[in-house]
Amino acid sequence: MLDSDVRELAAGINLGFFTTLMPDGQPQTSIVWPHADDRHILVGTQTSRQKYRNILADPRATILLHDSANPRRYIEVRGQVVGTETGPAAIMLARVTFTKWTGSPTLRRADGERVLLRLRADHVHRKD
Repeated sequence: MLDSDVRELAAGINLGFFTTLMPDGQPQTSIVWPHADDRHILVGTQTSRQKYRNILADPRATILLHDSANPRRYIEVRGQVVGTETGPAAIMLARVTFTKWTGSPTLRRADGERVLLRLRADHVHRKD
């Protein structure tokens, strides 16, 4: 179960800085539109993206959730991607995040299939 403050920050209009590991061990970070359910941070991506390829090889990841209302506050969630889903679940997440960020559920064209990543929190660090 994710703590309520983590869920709220991920479900709000806040950016996430999602870090995965390249095949040579170097970190690779992308800005994402995060979301959450009761147990996981949810990140949408596409099969053509480097972060997706990285997760397939090594599921360890970190997301830093930045509070847009308080620039000095963030929550870092370290863990593992414990699930990937394509199809309706990935499209539904994309519609949720697009609506949250653009006001419309209309999706941009995707390069590759849409994927939902489920990040399990193994460690949470808060900075208020």
